[in-house]
Amino acid sequence: MNQWSPSDWLYHAEGGKHAIFRYRPSAAENSNCLAEEHVAGHVLRISKHDLALSYAVFDNASADENAALATDHEVSNALEQETKSYLFQRKVVQPLLGQRYLDLPRSVVLPPVFCAQLYQQAIASGDIPSSRLQSWRIEGSEMKSTSNNYATSKGVKATLLRDHTTLIKHPRFPDQPMAKHNVISVEIKPKAGYITSSPLVPPKNRCKYNRTRYSLQQQLMQLGHVQKGWRRKIDQEDDSEIQNSKPFTPSNYSPLDLFSGNIFQIQTALTDLSIHMQNNFRVFSNETQIFGEDISPLEGERKDILDTLVRQCRSIASNKNDENKSDDTILLDFICSVVSKVLHREELLRNLLSMQLLDVIDGDGAIRVYERLVYLCDGSNSKAEELLDEAMLFVDKELTEQPKPPRLRGNNLAISPYALPNCSILHSLIEEMDSFQSHPENVMNSSNEVCIQLVDQLSQEGCVYLLQNWLLSLAMCDVSFFVTFQCLADDQCTVEECQSIHDGGIMHYDVEMEDKAPRTRTMIHYEVKVVDCDAKPAKKLRSRTKVEDVFQYLT
Repeated sequence: MNQWSPSDWLYHAEGGKHAIFRYRPSAAENSNCLAEEHVAGHVLRISKHDLALSYAVFDNASADENAALATDHEVSNALEQETKSYLFQRKVVQPLLGQRYLDLPRSVVLPPVFCAQLYQQAIASGDIPSSRLQSWRIEGSEMKSTSNNYATSKGVKATLLRDHTTLIKHPRFPDQPMAKHNVISVEIKPKAGYITSSPLVPPKNRCKYNRTRYSLQQQLMQLGHVQKGWRRKIDQEDDSEIQNSKPFTPSNYSPLDLFSGNIFQIQTALTDLSIHMQNNFRVFSNETQIFGEDISPLEGERKDILDTLVRQCRSIASNKNDENKSDDTILLDFICSVVSKVLHREELLRNLLSMQLLDVIDGDGAIRVYERLVYLCDGSNSKAEELLDEAMLFVDKELTEQPKPPRLRGNNLAISPYALPNCSILHSLIEEMDSFQSHPENVMNSSNEVCIQLVDQLSQEGCVYLLQNWLLSLAMCDVSFFVTFQCLADDQCTVEECQSIHDGGIMHYDVEMEDKAPRTRTMIHYEVKVVDCDAKPAKKLRSRTKVEDVFQYLT
């Protein structure tokens, strides 16, 4: 029977709550890994909290490699289970985003001893950024209260996902090099691509009407009012937080440019992201990260990538008549140029923006609607949140097949996967929000008062509907997507085609040469995939006031 071995899974990356482990089997003669076809080209996504608990409870066993082995049967029992995350992505996200852009997750359950070994390996690797180390720890009181139950648990839930820094061969390119050869992958966090227009924004937060949320947060970070996990530095000796020695430089990136539909603005947005990458822009070459916050390739690596990726890179630099450009800039310019063309020809950004625009109430409005829902649930936060979490999966199939109600035509909610309740107060609120203009001030104040009064009269169904759509928008504002591509010889294929469910896209990439020299053309095989599409838990609404109140410093 095949076995999963912790040593075959290496720490790769992480976000706020989850760590990613990439499958890297040990030498064939020593490996006890699961059959290649199940996990080759995949990553494991696991809660850092669960990893830490596993290590706290099972650290004695983790030193024994054999004790941490998991059989194929033990792990695969959960592969076909339809978890809430799976159902949310299949029923809600995929139909709106586009099936070709989202690979559904596969749920797995791992033995805690296996996870304890992964935790130990990750910490020992030294690859975890110091700014993230605190998220790998749990408080002693929590560990004491949960360890007894945890020791008898059936396992740790994790997700098996495609590794989107790799490419699957395209059928039109039978002679395509190995999928790991000269492949560039760019991970982008696009953020919210709109400026709110909700009349439920209170006067103290009306700076939201003038700029994107991302732009406002950049200024708040510069002023010290907002702290991000990737910016925190931890003293390795005593685990205390220390001052980040590198001053924060705000990014000029505008999500409005990225979502504009204009190829020049898209390229401007990507260039701005590449200048100050923060946690929103990472580049991989042949599965290895080469660019990111405080990460860049060594000089020898830069030259190798430039020389082997595509010969036109040098031509791009010379054509721009700038001899002072560094190899990093030349490489990033080329990558941003290719990715902008891919995003312009695909429908991902347009579909993603339409889902983000389901936020018609803003975070401030969500707070007030949530308070109304809690009141209608007998003052119980838990009851209101349970109701909301279950409602996130209640997609109205008939609604997607029939014309939208007249009151939703032309409204951002027209594409909502959720059924509009028969609630006259909700309908009046939607009409008031549709007619709202964020100027002049007396109109804003009047509309704000009317909307607050309507929210305070909403039915339970009306509250759930607005919060369903807000939570879906919130999830879509927090996704990442990968654009992965490989340059191929032009004579391998003459057909251009967009990405499909089963295959990546193909496009020509032309480079204008100096003076009257003929253009150089290469074929690009690419793939665009979205990740991190989990539903946001309704419990987030409990602390939303603190998140939104910080904007008053900029008004």
